[in-house]
Amino acid sequence: MSAGTPATRSGLLLLLLTGGVLSACGAAPGTVISGHELRLREDEFRILPYRVSVPPGRLKIVVVNAGVLAHNLVIEHGGSIVASVPTVLPGATSAPIKRTLLPGVYTLASSLSNQTNLGMTAQLTVRAR
Repeated sequence: MSAGTPATRSGLLLLLLTGGVLSACGAAPGTVISGHELRLREDEFRILPYRVSVPPGRLKIVVVNAGVLAHNLVIEHGGSIVASVPTVLPGATSAPIKRTLLPGVYTLASSLSNQTNLGMTAQLTVRAR
């Protein structure tokens, strides 16, 4: 086959598409927020955005429960809970909490019942200055 045959072009296209999909899987940076308000959406059993990055400084956090079960939010860093949003009932929005978080990677989770075990976690990155 020469480089110009339809079979070669199809194979090359498939190779390029596969490479693009695979590189996108591991390299997705998530949602980048430039302001200081983080709105999270919870339902069964996920927290969205799943991977989020925020600037350093005081952060206002609001949780919207779009699910049919009650959820809460805990923010963990280094094995310790550094902030939390109390239980949010289905269809409700939490009162905002405000926290100053140091740069680093935090785990977001709903700790009610076994929701964390069911995969209801996400990642928050506080960027350095």
